[in-house]
Amino acid sequence: MIVVAATLKAVDGKGDELEQEFRKLVPKVLKDPGTISYVVHRNIDDPSKFFVYEKYEDREALKQHSSTSHFQEFSRAIASMLSGRPEIGLYSEIT
Repeated sequence: MIVVAATLKAVDGKGDELEQEFRKLVPKVLKDPGTISYVVHRNIDDPSKFFVYEKYEDREALKQHSSTSHFQEFSRAIASMLSGRPEIGLYSEIT
């Protein structure tokens, strides 16, 4: 099982737009083969910060997720909304 933990920061004034893009993306990702979980969180103290917790059956499922048209469209749509590059960590679930 592969877990992805990603943090993103929106440009000032773009947090609500970024949230809306995530709201459109999540239902599509949850239908992708091999996706177990895809949960987006917004920081309470700093609403420009987002944390995404993703869980996939294996690396192939993660690779497939990254190549879907809906994820590619999402990535293009949010490019101008982000302050810097997302921080992404890959993990192996141990329990």
